[in-house]
Amino acid sequence: MDISFFIELVKEYGYFSMFVFNWLLLFGLPIPNEVAAAFSGVLTEISYFKPVYAFLSAYLGLITSNTFAYFIGRSLGHRLLNRLNRTRLKGPISRFNAFLEKRGEWAIAFSFFLPGIRWAMPYVVGANRFPFMRYMMFAYTAGFVWMFVYFNIGRMFPYAYQTILEHLQGFLILLSVLVICIAVFRYLYSTKFAKK
Repeated sequence: MDISFFIELVKEYGYFSMFVFNWLLLFGLPIPNEVAAAFSGVLTEISYFKPVYAFLSAYLGLITSNTFAYFIGRSLGHRLLNRLNRTRLKGPISRFNAFLEKRGEWAIAFSFFLPGIRWAMPYVVGANRFPFMRYMMFAYTAGFVWMFVYFNIGRMFPYAYQTILEHLQGFLILLSVLVICIAVFRYLYSTKFAKK
């Protein structure tokens, strides 16, 4: 991936551009979240940016986009869920609501480390009207840990971070697929068992 375009933006807009990179990722900026987080760390090693300010800018972009997605889900997703509750999906939706009530905080925190699921979770949680303060506590803490890990990968390996992230990304995608497969298998098994 050619990052010269991003370097030019950062030179022109500084810390604000780090905020924007991490905020826009939620809306389809064509780079992985991990790369944007690590790139902010890289910039502290190859240019004049201070690590604390760069980290805070990137982290604020991440949690702001997550909060925005939560409120989009909360304001628009609830209507969609009401419609889906009138279909055959009513059972899975009610089971997911029960799951959120029981283990939602840990699902929110764990989702930050799974590509794809990290993107969808704030919308889903918002649509299910999960309490915002509980969401904030777990999402912001997990987001801090996630950002800290990737930001420091960028700082420690400024010239090799892309290779490291490619390998790590492959593993995390496999893990995401595995989590989804287990969830589908559990759902199908419990549905079949409930029918018997």
